[in-house]
Amino acid sequence: MPRHLIGRTVCVIFLLLAFGLLANAQTITGTVYDTQNRPIADAVVTLQSRGTTSARTITDQSGEFSVSHGNSTGMSLVVEARGFTLFTRKLSNDGVRDFSIILQPANVTADVTISITRTETRLNETPASVVVLTRENLDSTAAQTIDDSLRQIAGFTLFRRSSSKTANPTTQGANLRGVSGSGASRAAVLFDGLSLNDAFGGWTYWSRVPQIAVEQVEVLRGGASSLYGTGGLSGAVNFVPLKNSDEAPILNIRASAGSQNTVDGSLFTSADKNGWALDLAAETFQTGGYIPTAANERGLADTRANSRHNNGIFTIERRFRSKSSPPVLGGVAPASGDGVVASDRTATGRIFLRGNLFTERRYNGTSLTNNRTYFRQASAGGDYSNSKLGDFQIRAFLETQVYDQTFSAVSADRNTETLSRLQRVPSQARGANLFWTRPIKTHNIAASFETREVRGFSDEVGYFNGLPTSRSGSGGTERTYSFQAQDSWSVTEKLNLNFSGRFDGWSNIDARSTTRTLATNAFSVLNLPDRSQAAFSPRLGALYQLTPSISLYGAFSRSFRAPTLNELYRGFRVGNVVTQANANLTAERANTFEGGVSFTRKRLNIRGNFFVTEVSDPVVSVTLFATPTLITRQRQNIGQTQTRGIELDAEYALSSDLKLSASYLFADARVTEFPANAALVGKFLPQIAKQQLTFQLNYRPQSRFSLGVQTRVSDAQFEDDLNSLRLRPFFTIDATAAFRINKKFQVFAAVENLFNARYDIGLTPNRTVAAPFFLRLGLRFDLGKR
Repeated sequence: MPRHLIGRTVCVIFLLLAFGLLANAQTITGTVYDTQNRPIADAVVTLQSRGTTSARTITDQSGEFSVSHGNSTGMSLVVEARGFTLFTRKLSNDGVRDFSIILQPANVTADVTISITRTETRLNETPASVVVLTRENLDSTAAQTIDDSLRQIAGFTLFRRSSSKTANPTTQGANLRGVSGSGASRAAVLFDGLSLNDAFGGWTYWSRVPQIAVEQVEVLRGGASSLYGTGGLSGAVNFVPLKNSDEAPILNIRASAGSQNTVDGSLFTSADKNGWALDLAAETFQTGGYIPTAANERGLADTRANSRHNNGIFTIERRFRSKSSPPVLGGVAPASGDGVVASDRTATGRIFLRGNLFTERRYNGTSLTNNRTYFRQASAGGDYSNSKLGDFQIRAFLETQVYDQTFSAVSADRNTETLSRLQRVPSQARGANLFWTRPIKTHNIAASFETREVRGFSDEVGYFNGLPTSRSGSGGTERTYSFQAQDSWSVTEKLNLNFSGRFDGWSNIDARSTTRTLATNAFSVLNLPDRSQAAFSPRLGALYQLTPSISLYGAFSRSFRAPTLNELYRGFRVGNVVTQANANLTAERANTFEGGVSFTRKRLNIRGNFFVTEVSDPVVSVTLFATPTLITRQRQNIGQTQTRGIELDAEYALSSDLKLSASYLFADARVTEFPANAALVGKFLPQIAKQQLTFQLNYRPQSRFSLGVQTRVSDAQFEDDLNSLRLRPFFTIDATAAFRINKKFQVFAAVENLFNARYDIGLTPNRTVAAPFFLRLGLRFDLGKR
């Protein structure tokens, strides 16, 4: 064939293909509005086929979009926008390719899916008191730390009122519903299936989780030991990590600078390609802090309480997916007979390796008191989901930590200070857990196994008149194991039942205490006897949907908390208060009865409940004796305490732009039995306010501006078991405002303690007060999911 004919033939074929593709190509256009006919900018518009995204675009400032794909047959048009319900429409061949879409305001968080109950369920179908903070809630608060964000939930408190920005780590244990007594956490805190409670001391390093890496926070109030074992005496907090849902890269950056010489920066980036994913979350923070001692009591020894930390979490992940069809007999696929569809059986999963490095240094408000933490953790895990076998989750970890603390004695006029103790606490922990769940007809069955070993010692140098006088050390090893099972049963469309139970066994072994007097070189060793304990933690819950809008629930749970190595073997000093360890402590055990009602209708959700929690053998810091210069306490198991209370939570979306929420707790927590000291019977538990109220306003119009306001009101509470040191009530307001420059950049301003309320946070016995007015300015950059 002549060359000119070949060339013409190729051109004709090319033109035919081009026109064919153009003829088949489909361009979908439209405009997205809210219910008041205002255009919605930055709405994500996708074309999807069988769950796979084929094309994607974003609406402009006029709400308009245009998206093209070769063939729209069998595809769906999906529109997502913050603050609105998801819009989905299957495309047909009716010739319509220009749409006018009206998005409805999003329902309140009653429709949010949660996983803190170990099996995924909707919040409004859970027979428990659960509160959820979405990514939108976290972004709209002025709080700089994750624990301060959680304070918008009434009943969530650290042992003292201060923020983790300046508080000593040993006071950062989380408590819910007024169940407390000492600095150890009574709530289990988790991130991606691994505990964040300190293995040695039970408190929580809230800075170990960069807030930028959190997609959602779920808080379960009430006994949670049937799910999480020790630490879940009063509930649980679950941080759901931000995940890459498709192969689009994510790069989110936050940076701010503010008063008190405070600067911070955080980053989350994720890349997903061909089944491999890399995630990096990093954070750096430092603040010059403030002087916590009240102005009228300060002396030359008082300095600023400040802190700095660095944190990095790196994850490498491999994802996989397989699909196979069951054999066909006689042309008909056999039924599984157990509620699982017997068509295509699919399996998905992932395996990952993760490393976490965390360092922190704090100065505690006087010249000679400070503490440092150096934490390293390596973890690995896997998730496997099979339509026939169910879902499996396995986690394993190994971690080491060194905690250093100095203690001092301050003169009555607070002008002189002498070193009293140097302390180093090295600890190591390792553990693993396996979790399985599977739906069977109307049941969702789950089971788990967990094991952990913790080893730690408190090595100390005692000082007198500025000179070292003794060296001592105490510590041991704790080993635990547990088995757990649960069943979530949808009896009818209106009735859900939940049964769960967990058996925990633990032992304290190889414990000893040593002391060497430096002046005489005398050395003594006390070997402590090995001890073992066990606990069974059941939970029964029922939820009945009375009407489409009203649900009733009731539950009973039994929970426990084993004493930590810190409580058993490590003493400490705060100001002029010395707290002694107690190697004879036994586990706390609690019975909780609760019942409540939930009302949900489109934009309004109201949840209320009452509860009674009785704790046997709670660990409380009991005052032994007091002088004008020194108060001595010891951790002791007292007979019984009781907390009776009411919780109310409400959310109302006035429009897609404006949402209001409020949370209220009434908790009457008292000692009801203590044969060893009847004088404490009837006293309020320390560090528990009788009433707490929070209120939040979140204004996010479709313009580039947004505003958030948070208020907190707290009743008075007592510092000590004798109810002699009273912390006064307080009221505080925080606010934040943001302006989006474009789709990726946003500037913001945040104010904490807007009216500079100097409320009490401690009496040791000197009065310490909360941080003053705090202002910071910052920048957010979001590329991808946020």
